[in-house]
Amino acid sequence: MPRPTPTSLAQRSRDEGLSRLRRLTWVAGIGAAALTAVASLIAAETIPGHSQAAAAAPASSSGSPDQSGSGAQLPSDQQAPANQPPGPGGGAPIAVSGGS
Repeated sequence: MPRPTPTSLAQRSRDEGLSRLRRLTWVAGIGAAALTAVASLIAAETIPGHSQAAAAAPASSSGSPDQSGSGAQLPSDQQAPANQPPGPGGGAPIAVSGGS
């Protein structure tokens, strides 16, 4: 068997280093994707927003400023009226963008 030359040893060392770097790059990419997924799940669970369960639940207060957060609820026969869209010609003007 021929004796390895310094050039072939350098080439083998370079190839092994590139192979390690390729594996490290893949592991770093997979790890970054996993951490991104975990962070998005945590954000989705902790940041307040709309959900189907919250949309179906009744309101806990009437929203009037004079109750100052006491948590009192209206009796069932005095429910607050639902938000109704304004009638024809009433309400605030609506701006639509992108029209020509």
